[in-house]
Amino acid sequence: MIDLQVLVTGAGGLVGSHAVRVLHENRYLVVALYRKLDERSARPPWGTVLGDLLDNSFIRTLGRVEFDIVVHCAAVLPDQFHGIHAEQAAQANLLIDERITSLCLEKGSRLVYLSGTSVYGMGSSSPLTEDADLSPIGPYVQAKVLSERRILDALAGASTVLRVSSPYGPGQRARTVLRLFIERSLADLDLLYHGSGKREQDFIAAYDLAKAILCSVYSAKGDGVFNIAGGHPISMQDLAELVVRTVPGTKSKALPSGQPDPQEGYRARFDTGKACRILGWRPTISLQEGILEWAEHLRGRR
Repeated sequence: MIDLQVLVTGAGGLVGSHAVRVLHENRYLVVALYRKLDERSARPPWGTVLGDLLDNSFIRTLGRVEFDIVVHCAAVLPDQFHGIHAEQAAQANLLIDERITSLCLEKGSRLVYLSGTSVYGMGSSSPLTEDADLSPIGPYVQAKVLSERRILDALAGASTVLRVSSPYGPGQRARTVLRLFIERSLADLDLLYHGSGKREQDFIAAYDLAKAILCSVYSAKGDGVFNIAGGHPISMQDLAELVVRTVPGTKSKALPSGQPDPQEGYRARFDTGKACRILGWRPTISLQEGILEWAEHLRGRR
């Protein structure tokens, strides 16, 4: 058993749930923070805390929990990145992040903060390093940038920011393009990509992301900002065709929708060399392997 207690916020979400499991399997003392527990997770083999980080009284309760490191995955996710709901999510996330940062300061704890590569804006044709200019679009992403800066300033030498690109896998509730493509392929429906189909994303399996979190917790030199991505950007047309080739027995075809893509020019190219050099991390699950695993998981739930 590793004598370090790790608090994981957002433990009921895609990233948090994988982080909790990987940390537990590597013998860390894990305390998982859930807003609520479903019946299947009612008695997990790690410590649990139930509460809402937006609840003032719960913050006082959380202050009595012992921890050495916080892995902060909790966030309010808007349906869209613009409009009133995005503004409300941004303000909620700034408050949550401020509270977690303050707790870490009070306890002298390290913080691993989950941000996103969306802080770079529309991306670039060349791989972006962590020193690239930031161009956040919309209040939700702008709040992420502000929280990054506040955390790195307040917890200098004791904070890690992971800028994550498009995590996916079993347990993901958001209806992302990859999930939609897999679900349609299981139903033998055509996979429709918008615009020219050249918009890119760089997907990373949630398990690989959890291993990056593990490396961040373990590394004594893991302070600062790190890009975390699968390393193989793929266009939406190629993604649709890959899903069709990968899902066993599907009769689906990859076809243009005839609708414009509002993010037509987006390019998802991120340099993950710093994470490899300093954290000792690299992704291990190919996108094709991840698609097949997720398809089998979704098929089993039908």
